[in-house]
Amino acid sequence: MKLRINNNSIRLRLTQSEVERIGKGYSLHQALKLGEDQVLTYALIPRDKLDSPKATFLNQHLEVYLPSALGKSWAGTDEVSIRHVQQEGTDRECLLLIEKDFQCLHKRPGEDERDNFPNPKSLEDYQNGS
Repeated sequence: MKLRINNNSIRLRLTQSEVERIGKGYSLHQALKLGEDQVLTYALIPRDKLDSPKATFLNQHLEVYLPSALGKSWAGTDEVSIRHVQQEGTDRECLLLIEKDFQCLHKRPGEDERDNFPNPKSLEDYQNGS
């Protein structure tokens, strides 16, 4: 699972096996170790009885909660992303994006993309004979 934070948006990109795990109701957890005692952890956690995705941040832990039923249905479709705007009061909002991670069109040395989803653009090129 990849994490991207830009301004007031949080984007999580998931491989095929991670999407499958979310579809089965399992959580995903990652950690970024900075120095000897600094760790930023982030997680995507399916939850029953939740109406929409929700993000929280406390004690260096970023947790994004996803309604279990939404994760299950999304995992079984060709839909690329789940998008939700989290409102915090009248003047603050955060965009949450949970996406299927595609293989890059141009290979980058050292990156293993075997578990990423096939890139639709490369499939179009293949089907068009390019």
